[in-house]
Amino acid sequence: MQESILNQRAVQTVSYINEINDWRYKNPSQQDGTIPDSSLGWSTVPDLHNVLQAGRVYVWQPDTPGLMSALLAQTRQSALVGRVAARRLTDSAGNDMQVAVPASIADGSLVYLN
Repeated sequence: MQESILNQRAVQTVSYINEINDWRYKNPSQQDGTIPDSSLGWSTVPDLHNVLQAGRVYVWQPDTPGLMSALLAQTRQSALVGRVAARRLTDSAGNDMQVAVPASIADGSLVYLN
């Protein structure tokens, strides 16, 4: 993917999780499930998904070369960005972040959690 497309995707991902966090502030009782994009006033972005599990938000998408770097740059190297390997989240160096991901998130996905 071109760098400009990767950067745009990283911006969309951060905007998406920010919209979800705003929605959660107004809807604190929902702790599990998927938040429909229409509830966020958000235009759906292909392959960008969310799920709540035990009050934690997981925003995920298929990983593509360069996207992890673009997302880390956009989030100022956030420790909340990782890849899924064997149902667990790993950081950009491949270290286990000690977070088991929901079953709906496929191995190899790129995840931003909150």
